Amino acid sequence: MAEQSKHPILVVDDEPEILQSLRGLLRLEFEVHTAHNGFEALEILQRQPIHVVMTDQRMPEMTGVQLLSQVQGESPEAMRIVFTGYADIKAVIDAINQGRIFRYITKPWDPDELRALLHQACAEYEQIVARKRLLSDLRSHVAQGLTLVQGLREGTYGTWHPAGQTAAEQFAEAGRVCLEQLDRALASGQSPALG
Repeated sequence: MAEQSKHPILVVDDEPEILQSLRGLLRLEFEVHTAHNGFEALEILQRQPIHVVMTDQRMPEMTGVQLLSQVQGESPEAMRIVFTGYADIKAVIDAINQGRIFRYITKPWDPDELRALLHQACAEYEQIVARKRLLSDLRSHVAQGLTLVQGLREGTYGTWHPAGQTAAEQFAEAGRVCLEQLDRALASGQSPALG
């Protein structure tokens, strides 16, 4: 079996020693990118895909929660984690309640717990991407079915038995209804049962 590539993660902190420490801790298991502030982090996100963004809350010019709010808009699949050693609990709780972050951790962290949390975030990222891919594949399948039904109605694909036309139309309608249900489930943040 081929070795799976490392998940790219982005660590953001205005303290260089924290970034160096985290790079050393995580580099064997993850592709670690670092940024000293939110603006630098956003530039990195524009250049390459990142699966997990982990940021300090208290930084000059842009807080971690403000950064993660922007990350959500620009890279919605990326899992967002905030950490802090300060008493910014209200801002973090608000961010969690509004769905902008995956987890909150405090400094100092246990190295094993931090690695486990990052692996959990990467697994969640993979599930989100897989659901979106499945939804895209389903959309394509239904679109092909609708095109086929339309072509049969118009005679583009020849003539067919009325019972076959009814069955094809029912198939296409069932696919359309399924897509609507998936869209509603994904929009509300639910995880639809996909298999």
